[in-house]
Amino acid sequence: MKIKAITLLIFAMFTSAVLVPAQATTPQKSLVIIDTGFDTSLPVIKDAVILEVCILSWSLCPNGRTFQEGPGSATIPSSGVSTGNISHGTQMASIAMNTNPGQKIVLIRLIAFNARGERLLVYESTIIQVFKWIASKREELNIGAVAMAQGHHPTLAVKNYCPRVKELEKILLDLKVKNVPVFFPAGNAGNKARIDWPACIPVSTAIGALDTKGEIANYSNYDRHLVDFYVIGTAPSILPGGAESTATGTSVSTLIAASYWTNVANQRPELTAPAISQLFRDAGRIIFDSKLRYGREMQMQGVLPGK
Repeated sequence: MKIKAITLLIFAMFTSAVLVPAQATTPQKSLVIIDTGFDTSLPVIKDAVILEVCILSWSLCPNGRTFQEGPGSATIPSSGVSTGNISHGTQMASIAMNTNPGQKIVLIRLIAFNARGERLLVYESTIIQVFKWIASKREELNIGAVAMAQGHHPTLAVKNYCPRVKELEKILLDLKVKNVPVFFPAGNAGNKARIDWPACIPVSTAIGALDTKGEIANYSNYDRHLVDFYVIGTAPSILPGGAESTATGTSVSTLIAASYWTNVANQRPELTAPAISQLFRDAGRIIFDSKLRYGREMQMQGVLPGK
């Protein structure tokens, strides 16, 4: 099934560092964060950013076009900082930096808003363009992982419910083969038979949420065959302008998981993506929900003994 236009849903909220110099012989791997836009004036974000990019389905980048690269490209406009939806990217970037303070980040703005602060459609072609750009910059920016805390919930209640977008799937596979996993949220609809697209694409890394009791959260979508890891889904975050907040959802889990990954990838640069994944699987416990549905926790404890 081919999707022509996809309404991506924000998953993060149900509620309300100075860079470590890279060693000369081993450049530091970066994390790409794809989201709504970012308040890049915040020190926790500003000091970590190595590049900003805007890729939209609408001519609403700061330069009035659909593409912009360079300082300010992914920065949200001052007129939109109070809009609830647009704050999502800032929160996700702050969670990533709180999880792994030494990492470098590349910010990509994917979501456009109209003058009333309402989200506009994101077209399939734009998502493909984003990942083509990432693939083209993989070596130059030393990309170690990608996190996109956005998605679309499939409506078909059938076994093969995941929409097929072959061009995107090929790019994700190529990135995975080159040791760049792409992390997506399972989604917050509480569906226990389907997770969200693109997380349902088998070559992606699908992340579900744990609640504060260490169980699979009730709101976290579930598919035993497709969710790779579960990570705590509630974390402190920073809103545009600097106010502190708390975010809850599989978006939170996704940014934490991707930041765990870049932490390990930078400490153990000789490891391939399958080897890093196995480290997390070996260290993570089997977790359940109230109905004894199960999955694998992703945690840092025990992943790098002696580090």
